[in-house]
Amino acid sequence: MSCSWRGEGRTLDRMFLLRPDDFVTRVFWFCLAYAAAQCNVLVHGFVCLSDHYHLVVTDPNGVLPVFMERLNTLLARALNAYRGRWECFFSPGSYSAVRLETPADVLDKLIYVLANPVSAGLVEHGAEWAGATSVGWRFGERREFERPGGRFFDAGGCLPERVGLTLAPLPGYDELPAGGLDELVRERLMARETEVREGFRVAGRLFLGMDGVMRFDPSDRPRTFEPRRGINPRVAARGRDERLGAIGRWVGFLREYREAWRRWRGGDHGAMFPFGTWLMRVRHRAACQPAPS
Repeated sequence: MSCSWRGEGRTLDRMFLLRPDDFVTRVFWFCLAYAAAQCNVLVHGFVCLSDHYHLVVTDPNGVLPVFMERLNTLLARALNAYRGRWECFFSPGSYSAVRLETPADVLDKLIYVLANPVSAGLVEHGAEWAGATSVGWRFGERREFERPGGRFFDAGGCLPERVGLTLAPLPGYDELPAGGLDELVRERLMARETEVREGFRVAGRLFLGMDGVMRFDPSDRPRTFEPRRGINPRVAARGRDERLGAIGRWVGFLREYREAWRRWRGGDHGAMFPFGTWLMRVRHRAACQPAPS
């Protein structure tokens, strides 16, 4: 069952390990394109900031955990080698995947992702962000990325010399004329960025600018407080009915999963887990319900 998601990865202790110099940006592009090609994941948009990245993707084959694992492990190993580090790169437990229920929700989250450098007070326009971003790409456009050099990317290794990434059109907007979806995203992004800039003007806040971003050391971290132990959203839906329905399905999944898990722990390895189960199915070959029709 094909689903669209907003994915996210955050660095350890929010350090600026993804600070966007040229090498980091090329590594992110290459790793994202490679993981998407390996897992047949459709990428609709992305941005990589200094301490986290955001993606909007569609997962036609139900392999989102493999895709995220492949992307994160490649990024972590390559950039740890580049930074001369050995420790954990991404914060444990920071993996986030929010299911987007409707085409409108996919569009909303795409605008959120693309406007992230502006909302964070880094640059006044998303197009000014020097790191990896899909701002400026057209839907259906394909770009090729060469394998970076450096200590991690061995020329004799298994990674290809080049890999391509096509920016996939958003699901549910097929009836728009050619170029219509590009124009819609541009208009929505401009409106959101204008709203953010006006809020900054009223508050007397200034944007840091790319020169300011690059003055930080990769081991630095934000001085702002990050709330802990809050709500970890699993779904995003603008409409109340869609949101309640999605939450109800998630609660139902948890209820069925826990019952199957109790039976499994009790020795019944024929217990049927609900559709959407990942770890038990992949690691332990547990039986799962088929996809709903």
